[in-house]
Amino acid sequence: MNHVLTITETKQEKNELILIPIEEWPEEEWHKLSDGMRMLADSDALTFVYVLDLDGEFVQLRLPKQTWPSLKTAYEQGWEVLVQGPPLVKLGQFHQEMEYLLSNIPGNGNYGSDMVETVEKVFQVS
Repeated sequence: MNHVLTITETKQEKNELILIPIEEWPEEEWHKLSDGMRMLADSDALTFVYVLDLDGEFVQLRLPKQTWPSLKTAYEQGWEVLVQGPPLVKLGQFHQEMEYLLSNIPGNGNYGSDMVETVEKVFQVS
């Protein structure tokens, strides 16, 4: 099983941001997914990676830079963020993890200049 879900589309419903993955997964796998409660940065790909759990194995929920304007709105508005599957999977630590990344990436050369510049521009932080 490929343990990657890539988000390229989002939609807003009331006070929620729904993340729509491009991969097709079997329904039984969706029911096993749970919140891994942390988010990382893939500087080379200009992507945030939210960690999901699948029976003790990591699943990368990849959030490339084209999704960041929607993530910014959800973060600023305090919306719940969910992944669309047969069941919706809530990203319960999204706001805390975004806060951590947005306080650490700006001005931090360890993330690489492209990542730093893109985060600063999209999220208007420095």
